[in-house]
Amino acid sequence: MEAKTVIHHSDTVSVIVACSMKPVFVDHEGLIRLSNLLTSIEERLLALLTGCAHTVSDLREILIPNHNSWIVTMWHFGTDSLSEYAGEKFEMTWEDGEHALLRIYSKDMKDGNGIRIRKERQEYPGIRLDAAIHEKLHT
Repeated sequence: MEAKTVIHHSDTVSVIVACSMKPVFVDHEGLIRLSNLLTSIEERLLALLTGCAHTVSDLREILIPNHNSWIVTMWHFGTDSLSEYAGEKFEMTWEDGEHALLRIYSKDMKDGNGIRIRKERQEYPGIRLDAAIHEKLHT
């Protein structure tokens, strides 16, 4: 997993987690890996703020909330075919009317495992991470 953090002028932070080659499974181990990554991002943001203490007024009023309270704006759930695909590259997308976008496409696996067919569902929960995970685990 890799993460990119963007601090915006509006005092909000975007966190993008890239895990296409090593996906996060919605199980106990996968959620612990995700939580560990997000915790380290929390710590890095706090260290960054602490390092800027001499230039930031009212540093005590700036809080880095626990990652479980961060809002999930989009996430992807995908599965790959078991066998390789040798045809032309393709992509199909459609919306399902439930704040989700469905995609089926050919994915070049950069780990040397050829091209696979990936079925992916992009969801836009717009709720806290803990609530979004709870909802995902219980559906």
